[in-house]
Amino acid sequence: MAAITGRPGTLLGPLTTTWSMPDSCTAHLLTCETCAVAFRGQHCVIRSGSGAVEDNTACWPPTTRQGVTAPQQPFFGWGFYSPGLACPTGYTTACTAHYGGRSEWEVQFSLIPGEAAVGCCPEGFKCANQYGNTCMAVIATNAPAQTTVATAMCSGSQMVSLAPATFPDIITTTASSGEGAGTVETATRRMVLLAPMFQLNYQASDLEAPTSNTASTTSGSAQSSTSPNSSSSGTSSSGTNLPAAAGEGGLSTGATVGIGVGAAVGGIVVGVLALWLFMRKRKRTAPALAGHDPAMAGPDDRTGVPQPQSQHYYAADGQVVTDDAGMAQWKNAHFWTHPQPVELHNEPRAELGETQRAELPTTGIGRPGHHIHGRDSR
Repeated sequence: MAAITGRPGTLLGPLTTTWSMPDSCTAHLLTCETCAVAFRGQHCVIRSGSGAVEDNTACWPPTTRQGVTAPQQPFFGWGFYSPGLACPTGYTTACTAHYGGRSEWEVQFSLIPGEAAVGCCPEGFKCANQYGNTCMAVIATNAPAQTTVATAMCSGSQMVSLAPATFPDIITTTASSGEGAGTVETATRRMVLLAPMFQLNYQASDLEAPTSNTASTTSGSAQSSTSPNSSSSGTSSSGTNLPAAAGEGGLSTGATVGIGVGAAVGGIVVGVLALWLFMRKRKRTAPALAGHDPAMAGPDDRTGVPQPQSQHYYAADGQVVTDDAGMAQWKNAHFWTHPQPVELHNEPRAELGETQRAELPTTGIGRPGHHIHGRDSR
């Protein structure tokens, strides 16, 4: 079936509270006993002298906007609600869409910038677009479990045979023509259930503003959209959850994870860089320390020869005396903890280039011919 998309749509009004539809709207109408398709949200009418089914506006949330007229049959999608904050009772959020972003179904009515939408479907149904917004549930012949729903048929303008039906089921058919006319066959029926989908458009500002207890509440998003949320009055069985509107209402999960990962990576990079700078500085300092002798203070200003630093040592200026036990001890000793200057002794120095002259004592010198003993002889 062809999808209908990109339509401006009709604004049906706001939907800010949980609305409950008539019980008859939950029945799936069959056009024959062995048909494989049933549609809910319809009623029985007389058409061409016989009973027929058509879309029922009473099965849609009330339209509170002036100038809204009933659509032509079949509906092919009627319009959208904006702001929409609550799915009807028995319906739930089945799909979401964001303007300029990914949509979980082919949206019939276009969104405007900053707007998001949800599709409300009966529990167990999925969003589809078959000649417009539609909810669909397919019960296959090999389904792991059976599904029970209310079904009915039309007799004139009356709904008849309203009863629960379980699918998939076994149906019996009889051939009416050809060589096999009258042949009875049985088969497992694959059932397709259809229901109207309510498109609710909304903006972030609609989620922030308090909702009233009447469905007539309006907001800025009423230009083109609506969204379903928990009801402002009573309890909603729909469990409607509204994602943040496009471009507003906070960060998506992907963006949050991205920021967290980015922050973690940034922290690691900063830590590695700091460690690298520390190791580099340490390597530069090590060679300088390796070539430095802490015992040397630096070269002498005159000779250029390295001089020892000030070291703690002990020197004494006392005298050595012997005690009664014969042990040598210092007497009147003084000690220094700074370099002790070296004092030169008052001894004659030999000058280079000069000859040291020996001076003989004037006493004890014998006359010629006598021996010299170093002192006067008596």
